[in-house]
Amino acid sequence: MNTRQAKETARTWVGANANAWPGLRAAHLVGGITSLLDEAPFPATKDVDVHLIFAGGSPALEASGPFPNILEVAYGGLAIEAGIKSDADYASPEAVLANPEIAYHLTVDSVLVDPRGWLQAMQEPVRRDYRRRKWVLARLKHERSGFARALVLLRETGATWGASGDVNILGYTTTFLAAALAVATLNPPRIGGRVLMHLRDLLAGQARLDLHEEILDLLGVRHGAPERVQQLLREGAEAFDLALELRQIPHPFIPGEHKLHPHLRPYLVDASRDMIAEGSHREALPWIAALSLVTTDLILLAAPEAKRPKFAARRAALIRELGFDSEAARAAKVEGMTCLGERVFALADQMAAENPAISN
Repeated sequence: MNTRQAKETARTWVGANANAWPGLRAAHLVGGITSLLDEAPFPATKDVDVHLIFAGGSPALEASGPFPNILEVAYGGLAIEAGIKSDADYASPEAVLANPEIAYHLTVDSVLVDPRGWLQAMQEPVRRDYRRRKWVLARLKHERSGFARALVLLRETGATWGASGDVNILGYTTTFLAAALAVATLNPPRIGGRVLMHLRDLLAGQARLDLHEEILDLLGVRHGAPERVQQLLREGAEAFDLALELRQIPHPFIPGEHKLHPHLRPYLVDASRDMIAEGSHREALPWIAALSLVTTDLILLAAPEAKRPKFAARRAALIRELGFDSEAARAAKVEGMTCLGERVFALADQMAAENPAISN
C-alpha cells in the first residue's frame, strides 16, 4: 500500500475501536509516516506510530511497569504501535510546543480522529509558534530531561535486569541525543531501529562524526564486522521465533518484550537486514543486540532446560563482545554516556543558536 492508504487504515483501526476505549478524546499520527509523501510506497518494514489521547481518569492511562503503556497490533496489513497519552500532555498549545514528541506532528496533517475538533483547533497556534526560539529551547530541555531520566533508570535497574537491561537502556539513551539534534534543526525526532543512522547523518551535517564514533564505542559496536552482525541477526531471528512460542508462559517482566509479536518480525528482522545491506551494519547492531538479548532472556526463563545452553552461550558471547560483561565495565559505560551526552546537548544548543530558521 502507499502512505495515504496506510494512514486511512490507521484511521479505520482507531474508529473501529473507539467505542471500546473509554475516555478516548482524539488520535493522531506520529513518527516517520508523517514525513512521507502520500503517494510513496509504505515500506513493509515500517510500523505506523499513533498517539491515542485519553481523558484523565481513563483506565487506559494506568501504566504497566516502568515504561509507558504501548499497544502493538496488526491491522489491515499494517503493524501499528499506539502510545497511550493523557490529554494533560495536550492541555494547551504551550504544552504541545514544549514537547518534541508531539509538537512537530501537529504542524502537519496528522489527525486521525478528533470528533470535537479539539486537536485541529490547536494546530494553528502550534504551526505559528513552532519555530520560535522560546519553544525550540523548551523542546531541547525536554530531551535533556528524558536523557537524564533514562540514565537514572539505567542505574536503578542494573541489579534487577543485569547486562541485558543495561545494553537495552543504554541504547535507548541515544534516542534523546538524536532527538535533540533534530529539534535544533526543526526536524521531527526519530526513534526505532534507524535512530543511529539518523544520529550519524545529523552529526555528519555538523562535521562531528567523531561524536558518532564515540557513541558506537560506548555501545560496544564500533568495530563490529558485517559478517558477525549478519550472524547475530540470524541468531536473533531464531531466538525471536522461539520466544514467540514461549511468551504466554508466566515470567518476570523483561524490558523490550512488548515488541515480541509475530507481525513485528519484518520490523525487527527484515529492517535490520536492510540496514546491513545499506552498509550501516554497526548502526544496526544495537537494535539486533536488543532483539537477541530480550528474546534470549525470555528463553532462559521459559524454555525447556534442554534448549537453554545454546542460547545462554550466545548471550554470554554477545555481552562480552559488547563490553557489558562486568559491573565495572557497565558502570564505566553509563558514566561515559553521561559525559558524552552533555557534549551532544551542547552541540544541539549551539546549532539552535545559529539556525537562521529559528525566529525570536
